[in-house]
Amino acid sequence: MYISVLQRNKKSRKSLYFKRKVVEVYRAEIAQPADIQQYLHISLTELRQLNRWYFKHRLAPFLYPYRCYKSMKKHNQDAYVKALERRLAATEDENKLLKLKAEAFETAIQIAEKQFQIPILKKSGTKQSTN
Repeated sequence: MYISVLQRNKKSRKSLYFKRKVVEVYRAEIAQPADIQQYLHISLTELRQLNRWYFKHRLAPFLYPYRCYKSMKKHNQDAYVKALERRLAATEDENKLLKLKAEAFETAIQIAEKQFQIPILKKSGTKQSTN
């Protein structure tokens, strides 16, 4: 069944999607290698190469994540510290701005309460309604 579906995709035989599906059919033992060779015209050598490629690029990063660390760039410690310092300074500036905004809102609410004599702020310790 799966081989007939793959057999219809003659245009995309060189695509990675097609190759991945062929290897998944082979690895799941849905079809025998002889059937794949007969219907899809993929030699056993090519099938084994695709299987190794599939393992290396699709499965190994999940099974052996410590092997992937070699390809990661090493951080320059000084540049990393400087970037963290810049980020800290930016957050401190933002914190100052937010404090000023909060203070401005509080004063605006206090002025509105005095001018219109309407209690805007919620009083702390209010009693719950008993219904």
